[in-house]
Amino acid sequence: APQTWLAAMLCIAGVAMLELMGGGGSDVVSSAAPSSWAIDGGGMLSLLAGLGFGTGCYMSENMMRDQPKEQALPITSVLVATTAAVSALWSLADGWMMEPNGWSYTLPGLFADPSLSMVAAAILWTGLISTSLNFFLEVKALGTIPSAEASVILAAEPLAAAALGSIMLHEHLAVCDYIGGALIITACLVNTLKPEDISSRIDFLSATKIAKR
Repeated sequence: APQTWLAAMLCIAGVAMLELMGGGGSDVVSSAAPSSWAIDGGGMLSLLAGLGFGTGCYMSENMMRDQPKEQALPITSVLVATTAAVSALWSLADGWMMEPNGWSYTLPGLFADPSLSMVAAAILWTGLISTSLNFFLEVKALGTIPSAEASVILAAEPLAAAALGSIMLHEHLAVCDYIGGALIITACLVNTLKPEDISSRIDFLSATKIAKR
């Protein structure tokens, strides 16, 4: 649909403004701080994550299309199990578990140490709310709306992260952050339009341009 393509392009531009040209969250960054389009290793990983996320949405939609009620929980279980397995392999490859007392930061030692209670609470929140519940709601939604529309709506995630960072962590937002946020919000609004709405507006603009001549 044309509105989905337009919304997707607006989302890409908005996320690029937030991720590549934003102020970086430093408390010494001003709204006039210079920005760069350079992509470092973290940026490349973020791009790969976005590609994987979009592919996952498409595949989940295909699986949810026929049996939306029965497939949500099994798909969520596979997603969570895969995330856990990859995270475990990453932790082992990183090497920190092999350091002295490294295993004390794993389960169940993490919950037995009172000095790590905040870390344990953060892990519980991340595992149960940010990951499991989040995956379940996303998969459930894909049973009722197309993956293209869902991806545009979910692209507001970096906007929410920037807003929470500014409110709770007092991070400074640059001008590009506000522009990127506006583009993402516009994309979500454009995504609600119907093809005939866009066609009628194009016809109106064309008629107006001809009339001015």
